Amino acid sequence: MTKLVKGGDLIADVDTVEAITNEGESPEVLVAMEAHWVALRDWFLSKQVTPGQVSIPCGKETGLFNRITDAYLPFGTDGKFCLAIFEAGVRKPISDISIDNKIAGDSWHKVNERRADRLAKWKEGVFASRGGSKDELATQMKIEFGELLKLKGLPDVPANAEYFKGNVVTMVDYGLSKGMKFDRDAMLASLRTKAREKLGDRGKAKEALDVSQLKFD
Repeated sequence: MTKLVKGGDLIADVDTVEAITNEGESPEVLVAMEAHWVALRDWFLSKQVTPGQVSIPCGKETGLFNRITDAYLPFGTDGKFCLAIFEAGVRKPISDISIDNKIAGDSWHKVNERRADRLAKWKEGVFASRGGSKDELATQMKIEFGELLKLKGLPDVPANAEYFKGNVVTMVDYGLSKGMKFDRDAMLASLRTKAREKLGDRGKAKEALDVSQLKFD
């Protein structure tokens, strides 16, 4: 129902939107829909840092921005543009939670669980995670491994920078290459479990970190 376009952005499928808007709404209904859309759009734009526009930076420290104002957010013919934005906006943050092939044992079943976890948060009014390819579980796994390193006496300082670079798999593999003794798959599985617990409890650890399997020569 969505299309992947250049740059990885998801947009609503045209056929889906047309199916929604071709049900014969009366002119009165369309007028009411447009009025609601304009009110919602204007309220949204009024909440921005610069009221009246959404400023999207283009790269880091480039000074370049794309600025979206009400002129770029029309209701559209028979509401198709408005509905396309709604569908893409709801679908994208969920569709972007994908398989991380660098995490051992990851599968679409786990992806589905992560999507369900995010939807459960939405029901509670929590929308802390933005859409994008970045996986919150993988990010938390990296944090967990970093904490293990610190607890074993390896502070995150410039001299140890290589231990804390990259994603969690890069960190684990680097540790192994430097003589750390632990089972790679077991470590990743343990980190995944701990990360899921932390995220499920909104960042509050349920148990102390287990560092027993991490040994230095």
